Order: sequence, then C-alpha cells, then structure tokens
Amino acid sequence: MDELSTPAVTALREAQDTIIEHSLDRISSAHDFYRTLPEGDREQIAAVARLGVTLFVDTAENPRSTTSPSQIFSDAPAALTGVISLEQTLALVRTVLDVVVDEAPRAVPQEDHDAVRILVLTFGRDVGFAAAEVYAHAAEARGAWDARLESVAVDAMLHDSPQDASTRAGSAGWTGAGPVVGIAARTSLDALGISRLRHDCRALTSDCLVSVRGDSVLIVLGGSSRTEDQAGQAGGSGETPERLIDEAAMQIAGGLGGSAVVGPVVPGIGLAGRSLRSALAGLRALPGWREAPNPVHADDLLPERLLAGDELATEQILDLVHAPLHEMGDPFESTVATYLALGGSLEATARSLFVHANTVRYRLGRVSEQVGWDATDARDGLMLHMAIIIGRLAAHRQE
Repeated sequence: MDELSTPAVTALREAQDTIIEHSLDRISSAHDFYRTLPEGDREQIAAVARLGVTLFVDTAENPRSTTSPSQIFSDAPAALTGVISLEQTLALVRTVLDVVVDEAPRAVPQEDHDAVRILVLTFGRDVGFAAAEVYAHAAEARGAWDARLESVAVDAMLHDSPQDASTRAGSAGWTGAGPVVGIAARTSLDALGISRLRHDCRALTSDCLVSVRGDSVLIVLGGSSRTEDQAGQAGGSGETPERLIDEAAMQIAGGLGGSAVVGPVVPGIGLAGRSLRSALAGLRALPGWREAPNPVHADDLLPERLLAGDELATEQILDLVHAPLHEMGDPFESTVATYLALGGSLEATARSLFVHANTVRYRLGRVSEQVGWDATDARDGLMLHMAIIIGRLAAHRQE
C-alpha cells in the first residue's frame, strides 16, 4: 500500500475532529440501542469511537507504527462486553468506518484518495478482529469465573449445611425450586467437552451446575426439565417432575463417555448434597458390580455401597427397601427372608413355613409389586437380603 503524502496526513489531522463529530452523530441517529443506553455508557462508547478515529489518523501518519487496533478498546472494555453485544459493537464499528470512508478521501488531495480508502478498509478489518478478540477474552474470563462459582457451590453441597449449599448455588446462578438430582462420573473432558456438557444440560433442564475434577465430573441438575415444560404446554404427560428430572439425568450421564452414577432425586437444592454423596459412593462401589449398566442409579448399588462402608447406604436401604417390606407384615417379610436363606427354593420355603408352595409364590409376588424388588431375581434378591440383615441389626441395636 502506498503511503500517504505529507499534505494528506496534515489534512486528515485537521479533519479528525469533524470526522469524530460526524461519526458520533451517525451512531446516535442510526442505532436505537445506543440512544437507550445510560449516559455514562454512551460516553464510554463515544470515547472508544474517538480513540478509533485518532488511532486511524496516527496509523496514516506512521504506517510502520506498532500501534495495535486493540488499543481502541482499552479505555472501556467493560462498557462494550458488559452492556452491548459483539454484534452491536461491530455495527458501531461499521457505522464509524462508513463515515471515515465517506469523509477521509474528500479531506485529502485527489492523488491520495485510493490510498486513504485502502488504509481505512485495512484498519477497519483489524478493528473488527480486535473487537472479536476482546469479546472472546471476556467470555473466557466469565466462563472461568462461572466454573469456579459452580465448583464452590458443589463443594458446599458435599460438605456444608443445606442453607449454605442453597446460598452458594444461588451465587452460581441457580434459580429453580423443583426436584434436584446429582451425577458422578469418571471421565476426562477437555474445554470443548465441558462446554458441550453444559449446553446439553441446559437444553434438558432449567438449572445445572458442573464441577470438573481431574478425571471425574460432578453434575447437579434441577428446576423443571424441558420435557416437563413441553408437557405442561401440551396439557400434561402424566409423568411427575421427579421422574422427568431423573430421565434427564440418565440421558446426560449416558453421554459422558465414562462410568456414571445417578443419585436419588431430592426435593430441592438444599438437599442436593445427599444425591451427590450417594452418586459418589456409588461410583466408588461400582467395581463391585461388574455387570452393572452404564449409567446406573446409586440406589441400585446399595449392596456394594454397604460393603464399601457407605453409612448413607445403610440409611437409604432401610428407608427404601426394608421399611416398605416391614410394613407389609410378618408373613411377607418372613417369607422373603426364609426364601432367600434357603437358596431360593419354593418347596423348601413352603415346608419351613408350613404353607403351600403357591402361598410362597403369592407372597413373593405381592412383595415384588409393593416393594419393587423381586426375590426370585438374583440381583433383587441380594438387595432384599441385605435390607433384611440391616433391618435386623438396626432392631437389635434398639433393644
């Protein structure tokens, strides 16, 4: 590109203030969003525009200068990234460039017209890239800060009181009051993988927190699921919010690419730690069940969690399995206990209880329907057997 002549540079310098004034007038008349901004924000953006025109003239005077177009945004980056979008910023840049392209050539001698136009277009291109870089850095900074807040919130759920957990979650952007579920997974995610995970979570639920810890990740989902919102608009699907948020969690966990455990659904964010601790305990106990599906519910790993020393598993198996079995009454509980103790033999159980084999079959069927675990299934039988043992130990301690 040919350098501008000395008279052309002098003419640009003399026309600089007029070009700035006309640029600001054009911005105000062409962009409604600019006119609605608070006065302080408009002044900061105007300062950026003035600096841009000034740097353009400086560059025209000294093309070999090391001045970077990014300096244009050094005065008020917060005003740009925090108040207006990148699209709006580029629209302002385009407006200023239109004025400069129109007026700068008329200010210089005829022989410098083409050179100044090329200089304007080249400088405008660099300013556009500089604006995109400023917004990219701002987005990275916000992303890093948001990730830190989410990790602190997850730590509070694991270690602090429910009230502190709720407060931390609110600071991280949690807004919902619906059911909540935690996920623990062993997987390695790069920056792109983490970004996709957050996108997937927000596509399925109204609230999410993600905490990446080396080769593992903890996720908290809550609020209303998108499926629930759609069902509400369509007149209802018959599924409960708890069921829908659990289904969303299983879908997210299934796409993590590693071993994943989904904790039990809890009523609100204050109890999210209970779901997360269950999921983490399940992840630690997962090697004990090699045939486990992936993802798997933490409640399905209660036998392994009990053997691994998870105290929360004791409480959960008593509430989830033993309590409903015990409430059915002695004939049902004793039938299940006898059936399991005798290796799953209907005839041996009938003889031991002095009843017909069909009676044993009927009682086991009722237990399966009401409690949810089938004593005739090997895995369910293990769950029931462990629940009965834990129940007996708990009753003995109360005597």
